[in-house]
Amino acid sequence: MPRYRSHIALTAWPITALFVLELARMWPALRGASSFAAASPVTWLSLVAHTVVVVVFLGAYARGWSSLRLESPNGSGPYRSGGCRRLQNLAGAFAWALVVAHLALQWFMTVRVGPVALSQYELLRRFLSRPPALGFYVFGLAALGLFVSQGIAASFRAWGLSRGPESSRWLEVGCTVLSAMMVLMSINVLSHFVTGRAYWMGP
Repeated sequence: MPRYRSHIALTAWPITALFVLELARMWPALRGASSFAAASPVTWLSLVAHTVVVVVFLGAYARGWSSLRLESPNGSGPYRSGGCRRLQNLAGAFAWALVVAHLALQWFMTVRVGPVALSQYELLRRFLSRPPALGFYVFGLAALGLFVSQGIAASFRAWGLSRGPESSRWLEVGCTVLSAMMVLMSINVLSHFVTGRAYWMGP
């Protein structure tokens, strides 16, 4: 499926990169506010750079789906079925809603308390402990995990690395396990901000 490679490259991998980088940035919070501040210094320049990256990747995402509609307007494309394609489109919309909302939250915190990581840490503790915010993040992370799982599996199909039904099934299992681990690690960080105690490597 070489003609679908541009769709995969523009949709699945950029948001996966954002997912991994944000998880790595937030992970030091499990060791407390001082570790978070030391490992994740907040500056206006880094926030602007992050915003530019998100905008560029979001534009690439829209471009990737428009290219798939031109190449395969009614078919499943690199996905297992038409239903999986529609599910991927829906999951991507919710996943990007989480990314944009999280970026807006970073802007709000920086404008309110300045580029001070310790102050932002406390704001995150208060904000994420609210049930609506917690529910939105959990739902968004689930959508992001689904999108990453299907997207990575589709990318290997588009590259011709999974040809038979048996290899395709194992590919989907492996991608599901990988994305589930990433989501659980994110939930672990989220639980630290919500309850003050993570379930793995928490203080």
